[in-house]
Amino acid sequence: MAFHEPWFDEAQSWLIARDASFHDILLVRPHYEGHPPLWWLMLSIPAKLGVPYEIGLKGIQLACAALMAGLLIFRAPFPPVAVALLPFTYFMCFQYGVTSRPYALMCAAIFLVADCWATRDQHPWRLALSLTLLCCTSSYGIALACAVALVWVARTVLQARSLRALIADPHRFAAWLVLMVAGIVLTVCILPYPDTFGATPGANGNSIVAKFLMFWLVLPSESLFTSFAGDVSLHGMRLGVLPMVVCVVLSALVWAVLIRLAHRRGDLDILLVPYLLFAVCAVRYFSMHHLGILFALLVADWWIVLRDRPLEAADMPERLRLRIEGCGLFRRGGKGDPTSDAGSRWRNAAGVRNAAALRNAVIVVLLLPSLCWNVAAAACDVRYDYSGARAVASFVERNGLEHDRWVSFWRYFPETTWPDGSHTPRQEDTHRYSWAVIAANPYFDDFARGAAQDSARGSASGHVRGRVRDGSSHDAAHGLLDCTYRGRSYEPNQVPTAAQMNQEIKSCAAKGEPEFVIGDTDFPDYYFNRLGYRMRDYRKITIATKHTPWKTWVTTADITTYVRTDVLRALRLR
Repeated sequence: MAFHEPWFDEAQSWLIARDASFHDILLVRPHYEGHPPLWWLMLSIPAKLGVPYEIGLKGIQLACAALMAGLLIFRAPFPPVAVALLPFTYFMCFQYGVTSRPYALMCAAIFLVADCWATRDQHPWRLALSLTLLCCTSSYGIALACAVALVWVARTVLQARSLRALIADPHRFAAWLVLMVAGIVLTVCILPYPDTFGATPGANGNSIVAKFLMFWLVLPSESLFTSFAGDVSLHGMRLGVLPMVVCVVLSALVWAVLIRLAHRRGDLDILLVPYLLFAVCAVRYFSMHHLGILFALLVADWWIVLRDRPLEAADMPERLRLRIEGCGLFRRGGKGDPTSDAGSRWRNAAGVRNAAALRNAVIVVLLLPSLCWNVAAAACDVRYDYSGARAVASFVERNGLEHDRWVSFWRYFPETTWPDGSHTPRQEDTHRYSWAVIAANPYFDDFARGAAQDSARGSASGHVRGRVRDGSSHDAAHGLLDCTYRGRSYEPNQVPTAAQMNQEIKSCAAKGEPEFVIGDTDFPDYYFNRLGYRMRDYRKITIATKHTPWKTWVTTADITTYVRTDVLRALRLR
């Protein structure tokens, strides 16, 4: 975590927590971000108190990750080998432990729900409050909590064979009411507004039916064993025939084992209903970095199954059990007379040791892919720039460029007909900025405080940081970019109308040529023409190269910017 360089999503949350009002955090941003406000409220404590970016962000994340790992270590009913290894698997350690996002807290809430499930009727408030926490962590958490609550209520009614069972226990009924109110309020809070970015997925992708089937037949394998798909949206994920077959076979095996164990313990409903509702609700916007939620959900399923009844020989199909015994993995005889008490004890002890050794070997083999992914991703994160945010911020601060004008390319794709005959319409959104700059924005508040101190100490030397070349004012404490929607330091995720886009571009162009134009695009000519800038007045330079790991994959990309030639000459003279 100390080495990790925060990326766009991490910075976006910090910027919202730091720069948005509590009114917006509670009532506006959830509609555009798709998540309840709990994570921003937690980050707002250090952010609004002026705690340095990475210290504040990682401090909150460390507490959430420690809670998640602590529940696995001290409460999970797993064998010691599994308890020792699970916190170091890819999603538990790197994706949701190292990167600062609300999913560590969400996984902790899932584990709390699994731990409280067995005593739900004896201690209803424990489970209800755990489900309420799950609702507060994510929109996906609301769906999962709703499904668990439905199973809980249905079991209560079916076991008593009467609707009166709903109010038979006043404490449980009150817990249900509180949970229902929390779920409804949070659902209303995150309902997307019509102009929310991503309200409708792009064209030329997988159908809803295909994505739903992938949830059951591909994603379990991808969360546990295989790494065929990168960090892409489920809408745009493409797999070849062989990878698809491998994923289907492994996912089917996972479901076969879980369904058998759950069926023998009467837990099929708590296994399948949450997964079903999650698949229905998440299939529209699911991306592969959400796979850790599925991993945590599968861990929670094992948790519930084992808490109800530990594994036993009868859990294995009879043919498989007989084959294992026939291979000699379990000793049938003992020293001396096998019918004697000593021989029987020796035989049973040997059988237990062999069974434990086999169990531990199976656990290691099952978790080995995820452990390897974690090692590979952590090594890449330590060695290279993860997002390039520090490099961008350092470049700006080192050269005193905080108050120069930086303008970002925005989201633009021309109308395209692809070789397979498919067609995508023209797309443009001036509110989608360079991720590299958004990821670097949180550092400028720290730099601004340092600039004030440097100014007080160094003004006698004639150098005062913050001097603006064009005479305009630009508040570096609220982000590097100029020409953003209402001057915000974060992406608004609010899609403008065509008229609004044209007006924003016109207003930005009226300010004249900025010192820097930044962003990743295949169509630089389009932007320079739209803004009325002369491209020949700029030179393209590379600020940093980022290496972003996903399991054993590494995506490499340069962070580039167009620098006005007079500024570039001045930089080279320094």
